[in-house]
Amino acid sequence: MLLSSFILASLVLVLLYLLLLHKDNISSIPLVSYRNLPVVGHLIPFLRDRRKFLMECHQRYGQCFTVKLLTQRITFVLSPFDWATVARNSSLYLPEHEFGIKVFDTGNSVIGFQQLNIEVHRYYTRYLKNRDRLQPIIVEFVLNLRKLMMHERMALKNSKNLSEWISTDLITFSHRMLFEPSSLALFGEINPLSIENDFRLFDQKIHYFNALLPSWIYSFFFRRELQTRFRLNNSWFSKIHPLHESDFIKHRADLLLDHPEWYSAQEFGGNQTAMMWASLANSTPALFWCLLYILRDTKALESIQQEIDMYLPSFSLDDDLSISLVSEWTTARLNSCVLLESAINETLRLVATPMVLRKCLHATDITLNDGRILHLKSNDAIALFSAIAHRDGNLFPDPDKFIFDRFVQKNADTVLGFMPFGMGKNICPGRYLARYEIKICIALVLRHMEYKFIDMKTIPTEQKHRIGVGIAPPNENVPIWYRYKS
Repeated sequence: MLLSSFILASLVLVLLYLLLLHKDNISSIPLVSYRNLPVVGHLIPFLRDRRKFLMECHQRYGQCFTVKLLTQRITFVLSPFDWATVARNSSLYLPEHEFGIKVFDTGNSVIGFQQLNIEVHRYYTRYLKNRDRLQPIIVEFVLNLRKLMMHERMALKNSKNLSEWISTDLITFSHRMLFEPSSLALFGEINPLSIENDFRLFDQKIHYFNALLPSWIYSFFFRRELQTRFRLNNSWFSKIHPLHESDFIKHRADLLLDHPEWYSAQEFGGNQTAMMWASLANSTPALFWCLLYILRDTKALESIQQEIDMYLPSFSLDDDLSISLVSEWTTARLNSCVLLESAINETLRLVATPMVLRKCLHATDITLNDGRILHLKSNDAIALFSAIAHRDGNLFPDPDKFIFDRFVQKNADTVLGFMPFGMGKNICPGRYLARYEIKICIALVLRHMEYKFIDMKTIPTEQKHRIGVGIAPPNENVPIWYRYKS
């Protein structure tokens, strides 16, 4: 009797221990109860203002917590000390294929996607991550932007309005500086202005496609957007290989066209649209925010102006006598503009809000920096959100202040807590090109234009629905006046 009582008591203690252990494992990464609704979970506050929602969760639950969006649970990891651990985990993958199908109609072939992904990443390394290989694209971009500015200046001069101020808003100005010159530099002579309206409409609605809603919802509620995407995808068939297309785009297009068993003609167009969107959708608002912060900071403006005059050769907008100097706008000279580079990185720190999403291929455990273990099952999702670290005063003193030289003598790719372009093997491959294009735009604005802000103090809010996609455009127009220097 005594022995059986002892055994029973021991079993009870073991069961209690296991229950407590299980409870600790579950509660160590808290499931957010705050604003959790039946069925939809946290979907409504997340879609309404995801940065505000995640900051509130951060204040309540710390650096790691789980939210529920309909049937999908996503664990957010906010501490930069854990980002590399997540990025290195081989059980996690970026659901590019799902996004490609839903957002751009890039094709259902899993085998085709896997093979394309392997080859395209080689092209990324060869053409976009190699700064020397970027040089031809850089020169084309400078030539195209110079041509655009020359034509506008000449038209104003011929109409005797060269000294007149031109009224516009800063995001429209930024779009105009980038859209045509960048598209021509990458894709060649495609007549980008013919698809500009469709591109802008699709870009304005892309967050709905990023939500990966059921297909019937798009067919019923987003017919106009689907038609816009269809026209964009079809626009690539008139010229498969336009004149002066970049080597990167040419080789990527050839890879798609050489495998009709993977991709139909329409799906080829979807892949081209995806590449065009990736090259412009974040660069345009990034240029907007950089111009907004730099042009309104007197000290930054003076220092950057001197640097530009020192390293970047001056050419005329009146004639082609100095056009040969364009080829001297090399990546090496652009790299020498360290104050401008720092100001761009500082702007990205303030406005970049990428959400790095990974899904779990099979069960895995991740040991966090604080010792907790994150248990992930197949099809679970994990996300990194750097916007909170970007405003952490322990990582960046005076975090809400624009300090243009904060990143001088620092390698932005290794600064703890700074992640504007994602990380790991899926880090944005076009980040170098984007920075170069922004540098060039700012340099040519400072060299050839005068400008006035109507309001020198107000910082506009961001479009909440675009937070998490990369760099959100402004929610309000910022009116400016500009004119070309005599």
